[in-house]
Amino acid sequence: MSSKQTTPEDYKFFDFLAPYRWPNKTKEQIQVYRELVETGDLDIPTLLENALAISSKDLYVRISENYRDFNDNGDSKKVVSCFRNNNIREDRWMNSFAISGLGNKIGLIRAVCYSIYQDKFYFFAIPHRAYAGYPKVEITLDTSVGYREPQGIPHGKWTRYQLNSFEELATITIEQADKL
Repeated sequence: MSSKQTTPEDYKFFDFLAPYRWPNKTKEQIQVYRELVETGDLDIPTLLENALAISSKDLYVRISENYRDFNDNGDSKKVVSCFRNNNIREDRWMNSFAISGLGNKIGLIRAVCYSIYQDKFYFFAIPHRAYAGYPKVEITLDTSVGYREPQGIPHGKWTRYQLNSFEELATITIEQADKL
């Protein structure tokens, strides 16, 4: 990744995840790691995987194999909201979190989603039974006919899998997620 591909959201994710990934590092040490984001030497999805595994209280470990990131068959996803005009002719707008690449996944999806308009992170634990057969899950934030300033707040059927915190996401078991 070149520095031109680094987004402001990459820094939001880094700043949010760094304390979970490196709980015993100083602010100065974390600042050195942060500088690696700009040059592409630090991969945010890998940072997310490690932060979840460290925060899991030994429920699972990061293995990063085909179809799964963790030894409990789970997978992590980093998602940023996207606001767009889906149908120009009918002037239909949508803001959502699109969790893609699910076709070959075999376990619990642990998604950390950043809403640009809320400047806030949301957390979703989506069990395999809920997304099986879907190549992607789209969590709706806003829809409108005609342009309307987006609010960026999740709603709809996928919010049943929404959790309150990163800590809850990191420590949820497959059995617990299946009951959501």
